[in-house]
Amino acid sequence: MRNITLAISAACLWAGAAAAQEWTGAPLELDPIIVSGGLTPVPAEEFGRAVSVVTAEDLARSQATYVADALRALPGVSVTRTGGAGGLTQVRLRGAEVNHTVVLIDGVEASAPENGEFDFGGLLTADIARIEVLRGPQSAIYGSNAIGGVISITTREAETAGTSHAASAEVGTDGTVGGLLAVRRLTDRANLSLSLAARDVAGFDVSDTPGGEDDGDNNVTINARASFALTDALGVGGTLRYVDRTSAYDDFIFGAPSRDELVADADLERRRIEVFGSAFATLDALGGRMANELSLTHADMDDEDRRDGVRDADTTSRRTALRYLGTVALDAGTVEAATQTVSFGVERIEESFRNNDAGLVFDPSQMDEQSRELTGLIGQYRGVFLDALSVQANLRHDFNDGFADVTTWSLAGSWALPNDTTRLHASYGTGSQNPTLFEQFGYIPQSWVGNPDLKPESSRGWDAGVEQGFLAGRAVIDVAYFQDRLKDEINATYDFATGESTPYNEDGTSERQGVEIAGTFQATDALTLGLAYTWLDAQDPDGGQEVRRPGQEIALNLDYALPDDRTVLHLDARRVIDNVDYDFTAPAFGTERVALDDYTLVNLAAEHRLTDTVTLTGRIENLLDADYQELDGYATPGVTAFLGLRSAF
Repeated sequence: MRNITLAISAACLWAGAAAAQEWTGAPLELDPIIVSGGLTPVPAEEFGRAVSVVTAEDLARSQATYVADALRALPGVSVTRTGGAGGLTQVRLRGAEVNHTVVLIDGVEASAPENGEFDFGGLLTADIARIEVLRGPQSAIYGSNAIGGVISITTREAETAGTSHAASAEVGTDGTVGGLLAVRRLTDRANLSLSLAARDVAGFDVSDTPGGEDDGDNNVTINARASFALTDALGVGGTLRYVDRTSAYDDFIFGAPSRDELVADADLERRRIEVFGSAFATLDALGGRMANELSLTHADMDDEDRRDGVRDADTTSRRTALRYLGTVALDAGTVEAATQTVSFGVERIEESFRNNDAGLVFDPSQMDEQSRELTGLIGQYRGVFLDALSVQANLRHDFNDGFADVTTWSLAGSWALPNDTTRLHASYGTGSQNPTLFEQFGYIPQSWVGNPDLKPESSRGWDAGVEQGFLAGRAVIDVAYFQDRLKDEINATYDFATGESTPYNEDGTSERQGVEIAGTFQATDALTLGLAYTWLDAQDPDGGQEVRRPGQEIALNLDYALPDDRTVLHLDARRVIDNVDYDFTAPAFGTERVALDDYTLVNLAAEHRLTDTVTLTGRIENLLDADYQELDGYATPGVTAFLGLRSAF
């Protein structure tokens, strides 16, 4: 508790320093709408749940290349990556597991159906407009997989009338070459956007073997969006995203004699092709008092693994979702003007997984496609009372194919106090996590034996916090406490004789609690400071610390505009404390935990506007050349430097 007290005290001193400064400039501008906050967008001042927002401007200042690197600086978020750029990257929210987070890209769920996870290693920030991170159980809105929360990513579209273009190019150490080309068009009736982003990284040897081969990554991402207003009441549109990435990686040696030998140099490669698409139609009815939306989304993920150039796995997973959503205004003539609304909907989801090559399996039965279906009924009420108290209630019932049906609910509230500087917010909700396709059906090439008797994991969680503004809003700090309880957590037993793993529901409760602090202080017209702090106590049913979820993380950032009004510096520092991983060496074989060293990472970025349309960029990552590990056995990059150009016209 001593570290929590110190962190909160530091935050209060930081806020107090903000209050003591003189000020003549404008207040901070907060994000007005939380797009993914419910079945309909929610004004930020009315949102009762815990949320963080990263904008395109934030990404440009930090020059983060991968979305995962932008997420690291947020409270309640834990990120781990197997080595360098392109390595398997996992994100956990509030101590929940990786597959407890729903990941949406332009409204399409992007997590892999077979294991419920999304690999952030291939998600570039190029052409991303906004990232919203909702923490805490969100199953009443988004269904299964949302026990820990939701990460919703929106790509860029045209913002000004006419045709606009964007381009960037960057080179760097570790053989990095990357760039973006984008064209967008906005008319009275249409908004069109098309972008191509590519990045090639030669990388380094993540096994840290003398003379070992570098493990690199090649990524090509194409993204398209289109929307058309056919009439004043009827609109249609769609999205299409294509990602083709090839990543090299090394062998992980289960039962290695020492920690230094857990990762061995090897010629392993995975090519992953992702296709995400959607089509939608919107219709205003009853003179605008009722809004209707019908959407169809599809995700297709193909994986091909090679060892020493020879293919040894070839799989495909898919997810298709059809959803209708209606919203009715209760106290106004239009949904936009209403302060009281009711929403309702129905969703049908189909998921599947299959092996594609009979020559790569041991039995013909392994070629059978494994699939399942889910139907969800959704309801929501939103209301504002006395222009100060906002309430949001959600209810969902899922009819599952193969295991028990589930009902989830949530309630959230936000209360703006009369002083206009203080806002109280709180939420309570239940969550559900369906067994993955691997857990339900098994996956023989990887020695997973399915368990059709598994129950969905279930959770209950709440949070409460206060958001306090200082000095006409130029300083804002938000402090929240949360607590979650997970039952029927799915784990796996390992049979040393057969090499097979079998999933099962654990007895007991996994308990998680923590404190999240976020703050922003615009000290002068030129200087802005940011703070994010997380204290996390995440335990499994046996009372042991959950792995790969640090006990504490603190992130500080600074933006400073030089007097020339053309140059901006960005500095961020992050301290990670009390992280553990499984001990996969012999004789522990994953039954015990090992503590990883605490570490501090510092990154420095700068941009200089050469002309009104061209900007020179540069950054240094791991400025202090810290030697650290996010996962036991995997080496991490030292100092790296990048130089680039960015243009918009």
